[in-house]
Parts: sequence; structure tokens; C-alpha cells
Amino acid sequence: MNSSFTTNYREMAPWLETILNDCQDAVFITDRHFNLVHWNVAAEELWFKQSRRPAKKNVVDFLNLLFPGHSEVHAQIQRGIALDEQVEDIFVATPHDRTFRISCYTHKFPGTRYLLDVVIILRDLQATIHRKKEIKPGVLYKTLLNSLEEGVMLLQGEQGTIVSANTKACEIIGFSHEQLIGKNLSELGGKAFKEDGSTLSIQEYPVMITLKTGEIIQHIVVGFVNARGKLTWLSVNTCLLEEFNAEVPGLVAVTFNDITARKEAESRLTESQHIFQSFMNNTHSPAWILDEDGYIIYMNDTFKRVWKLNDGHLYTNIRDLMPAGMVEEYVANNLKVLETGQPLITIENSLRRDGSPGVYLVFKFLLQTATNKRLIGGQSIDITEEKNAQEEIIKINERFYYTTKATSDYIWDWNIEKGTIYRSEPFSRLTGYLQNDMDNDLYWLLEKIHVEDRQRVMHHINACLMARNNYWHDEYRFRCADGSYKYLSDKGYIIYKNGNAVRAIGAIQDLTEKRKLEAELEQQKEKERLRIKQAMIAGQEYERNEISKELHDNVNQILSSAMILLSSSRQNPDDQEYLIDKTTKYIDLAIQEIRKISKSLNSSIIKEIGFIDPVEDIIKNMQLVRPIEVTFHCDPFLEDELSHEVQLMLYRIIQEQTNNILRYAEASYVKIAIDKSNGWLSLLIMDNGKGFDVNQQTKGIGLLNIHNRAETLGGTMNIDSQPMRGCRLLVQVPL
Repeated sequence: MNSSFTTNYREMAPWLETILNDCQDAVFITDRHFNLVHWNVAAEELWFKQSRRPAKKNVVDFLNLLFPGHSEVHAQIQRGIALDEQVEDIFVATPHDRTFRISCYTHKFPGTRYLLDVVIILRDLQATIHRKKEIKPGVLYKTLLNSLEEGVMLLQGEQGTIVSANTKACEIIGFSHEQLIGKNLSELGGKAFKEDGSTLSIQEYPVMITLKTGEIIQHIVVGFVNARGKLTWLSVNTCLLEEFNAEVPGLVAVTFNDITARKEAESRLTESQHIFQSFMNNTHSPAWILDEDGYIIYMNDTFKRVWKLNDGHLYTNIRDLMPAGMVEEYVANNLKVLETGQPLITIENSLRRDGSPGVYLVFKFLLQTATNKRLIGGQSIDITEEKNAQEEIIKINERFYYTTKATSDYIWDWNIEKGTIYRSEPFSRLTGYLQNDMDNDLYWLLEKIHVEDRQRVMHHINACLMARNNYWHDEYRFRCADGSYKYLSDKGYIIYKNGNAVRAIGAIQDLTEKRKLEAELEQQKEKERLRIKQAMIAGQEYERNEISKELHDNVNQILSSAMILLSSSRQNPDDQEYLIDKTTKYIDLAIQEIRKISKSLNSSIIKEIGFIDPVEDIIKNMQLVRPIEVTFHCDPFLEDELSHEVQLMLYRIIQEQTNNILRYAEASYVKIAIDKSNGWLSLLIMDNGKGFDVNQQTKGIGLLNIHNRAETLGGTMNIDSQPMRGCRLLVQVPL
């Protein structure tokens, strides 16, 4: 080729250049605007033979120059491209009586209507066709015709008599040249049919239509089974070699190309395209193809649904379809594929089927084509849910990590299938074992459990697994790194799959301090029980002593006086009646004293008549012993609300404190008040006696009994007293 004249386009692939330059026909390869992309040597020579060459490298301008006055050539080529048909056997003569056969083919991307290239072939028939009915071909004519790859025949007459045929025509029809010449079409035998499989009659043969009507037939596809039974698919064209005369049918040339291989390839291609389309449109992943300039030449149904597009958006630039916030990232990734030539896997933001924002795993790659027009294929998978789940897992793991840091529990995760255990970092701080010192299995843990607890824990774990229980809980003593033992509470949730335990997750709590506090509390309770028992014994002894004193100092004296009077009545008969009467009064007084002592000791009277009347009896007895003013305040309805235990407590405390007042206070005024307020019962006992120092006299049996009785019912006792300032006792009990 002329190195000084190039198409200023991409360099032709070496293998394609070799094939084109071996071709004797002039081959022009253009883009969809008929601007030259490539040509072969024959085309270049034909171009430069023209004295007036077009200023621009446009094939349409060249054809108009080569075939002046034949604008139908351009029109037929445009029509073929628009209808997606191949244009073949356009016979045109130049002003210099050179006849050319023009063919036009389109190259589109498989499965789409995207036009990649236009191929125009000019074949110089190198013959002069004279306008007469009979032509006697010479040597040059025969050589030319027989060198053609197309079948060529000349026919005339109403029956379509064959007057000439080249070698290829004889081969296709299945006759020798001698057998074929002079035969009518009806004598050829065989069978012709249309593309749809219907039979084609003799009168419907393209050449017969031209003979009878003068109509030029172009690119009619006919199937022909010759006399030998061989099927050949033909592309048939006809042309008039002289002016049409309806009275006398003229000479007609018919050419037919063997397109059997092409038909089979088209059939296979159609099947492949159908499979491709079916596969792409049934996948749930969006798929697309763009050219290097960003124009969409293919998109599957899923892609259309996501972006709400249709076939009318094909050959539209992607920048005009995608939101501005997404398209820049998308185009940048396309450029990476074009620059590197390598596939690219990226994560890109896009839209989902419902129109909401989504995240896609995108695979982009270059597609191999027969031209230098680079195409980018792409497919994406919606990973929005997976991305959200992954982010949620990260959050959960982060939350779990910080929870294990913040919680007082020590987390563990037992993979039962693998036999491994994860223990959180705080467990190491709890036990003193470093992470490297701890085996990640159950046996390491069991070995550290106290020997007295180990078998029980193992049995409990096995029992839970055998019973398929979901919850397990146990407590045990665990040997730490320093040899000391800690009390641990261990709880776990067991996960089952298909009836088999696969995992358990749990937490450990340190109960060591709790157990120590419980032991200390139990010791305190034991001491308190012992103290209360001792107080009760002391109280009983005190009460017995008081009874003994009452019997000795009072009842005993009364009875002794009665005995003396009774003895005197025997020795003084004159005063006997008076002395016996006096003795009877003393005995009656002793009986009253004994009854009073019995009544003060008997608690059943509280259950029978309540506590208000017995308290009033206490007040009366106080006033009999010593002139003293006593005020008593208590709501009578309160007696019905209080339990027997509370009433008995009030009675005993009043009884105890009034005895203390009579013995030690030397008081002239006492106040007793019982009130209820805000869920608490209050007992107030006040006197104006000589008082005492509470820091020195709080260990007496009487006060201890009062304190114990209040504490038994969950109450409190408070004493406020000073020397010569009286005493104030307040007892409060929750109701």
C-alpha cells in the first residue's frame, strides 16, 4: 500500500491486511458514516486512478465520482443497511464501459443492532456487453465468466432458454456445460423453494419474472435441490442486457451466489444468539455492553428493569442515563479497563430493582471483535444485602468486643463440633492465666475445677447434651494460676443443629467475694441468733426474778400477815371474828396480786380482747403504786388493723418501759402514743423523770428486750435521754 496515504485511523491487524491484499476485488471498510477505516491494495489502486479524487476519504463521494449519474447505488446501499440486508450484485458501468459488480455487507456486534463496520466490494467484470439478442462469447469472455465464484447464466425467450453459463452455474445446477446450453428452465429437473420452505414454481423464478416483466430482481434467496439431490442455497440477482420488449422477451443475465455455508452459519449464529439472549435475559444480574466512547450497544432485561430503560435507549451514551453522582465512578472504571486491557472487579454504587440505592459487585472486561472498535462488557451482582449483613456483623463483633471489655462477665464460645473454646480477655485477668497458657479445649477447664466439683460438673454437662437442653448452669471452684480457688458461676446456651449440639455460648461470673460476704453474713446471723438466744434466756431469768420478787416482796408478805392474824385468832377468842375477817381480806389481796402477775404474763389476753384494755390496766396499776399522771393516745380502729404479733410487741414494750419508769425514773408525768403514718407504726413513750446517760446505760436487759422485739418485726428502736431531762423512747415498725 502507498505509505504516504493512510486513513488516519487505527492500524489494520496484520492478519486482516494479508487477507485483504490477497483479494483481487477492491475492498473498502468504512464506519457507519462511510468514512474510510481500511482498504486493500486493489481499492487503493482504483482510488488513485481517478483523476478527480474526493477531498475527503468518503466512499460515497468516491462511488458518485466513479459512477456518475448512478445515485441509486448509494440509495441501495443505504436501504440495505437500514433493513439489515446484504446488498449484492449491483451491476454498474463506468463512463469508460467498465462494468463493476458492487456488494455491501454490514458488520454488527453479535446479538445487537449496533453497526460496527460497513464492507463495500467492487468487482471489475472486465467485459463489454453488446446490446444484441445473441452473444457469441469469445475466449476472454469465457475466461472471465469461468473465473467467477458466482454462477452466471444468460437466458432468453418465453421458456427461459439458457444460452450461456459459466462453470460455477453448471456445478450448482448439476449439469455439464454441453448438457445445460439450450435447455429451458423447466427441463432442468430438481426443485426450487422459498426461504419459508414453500415450493417455488417455474413462473416464480426470478429470471422468468425479469424476462416477462423487465423487473430487476435483487437478493432473492432461493433453495435449490438439483437433479443429483444436492441442496444449495442461492442469492439470486437478475439484470436486463438490452431494452425490455414485452412482445419479444430479451436477453437476461442471472447471477446466483452459493450462500449455503452462510445460511448454515446464520442458522448457527441465530441459535447462538437465541441461547445468548435467553441466558442473559433469564439471569438476575444486570449485564451490558458499551463501546469505548460510552454508548450502550447491548443491555439485558434485568439491566433495563433496574434503570427503567428500553431498546429505544440503545446507542445512547451512558452519561445521559446514569445519575451524575454515580456515572463518574462508572466511567473511571471503564477507562481503567481500556487503558490496562485487563478485567476489573470493583464495588460500585448503583440502583436496585425497587429504585433504592444499592451496592454491586461489578465485573468489567474487554470483548474481542474482528475490528479495532473496542467494546467493554460488564455484569454486576447485587450485594446490598450481603454488604449490609457484613456491616452488621462488623458492628456485632465490635459490640461483642467492647461488651466483653466492659462487662463483669467472662464470655466463652465453645465450638462443640471442633472441640475448641474461645475465652474473652477478662477471663485471663480473672484467673491469672495468660492466653498462651490456656488450651482452647474443654479438658483444660475441667482439669482446673476443684476435684470435689469436677465429676458433678462433667456429669451435668453430659446430662444437658444428652437431654438436648438449651440451658446449662453450674457453680464450681476454679484453681487460678497462683494456686488459689475462686467460686465461679457458669451459665451457657447450647445450640443444636439437626438434633446435634454444635455450639454453646456462655458467661462466667466471679462469686468469690459474694461467697465470702455470704459466709460473713452467716457468721453474723449466727452470732445474732446466739445473742438473741442469750437475751431471751436473760429475759426469762429477769422475768423469773421479777416474779420471784413480786411473790417474795408482796404476795409472800401478804400471806405471812394472814398467817400471823390467823394464829392470833386462836390465841384471842374475844377478837377471833375480827382477826379471821382481817385474814380473809389479806388472802383475797394475795389472790388479786397473783391474778395480776398471771395476767401480765399471759399473752392470750391480747388475742382475746386486743391490746388497748391491757395497756389501760398497766396505766391503772402504775397509778395505784405511785401518784403519777399518764396520758395514752391510740386510735381504736388501729387495733383492728394490727396483727397479733404487732399488738403483743406493743403491749410488752409498754409493759417493760413503764416498769423501768416506776423503778428508776421517779417521774410525775408519762405520755404513751401510738400512731400510723406512711406505712410505719410508731410507739412513743416519754417521761419527765431523772433520765440517764444513753452512752453508759444501753446494755440493760429491759432495753435489750425492747430492741430485740422491734428488730424481730423489722423495726428500729431509738432512745433519747439525758440526766435530769427525762427519757424519750421511739419504736418504729413497718406495716
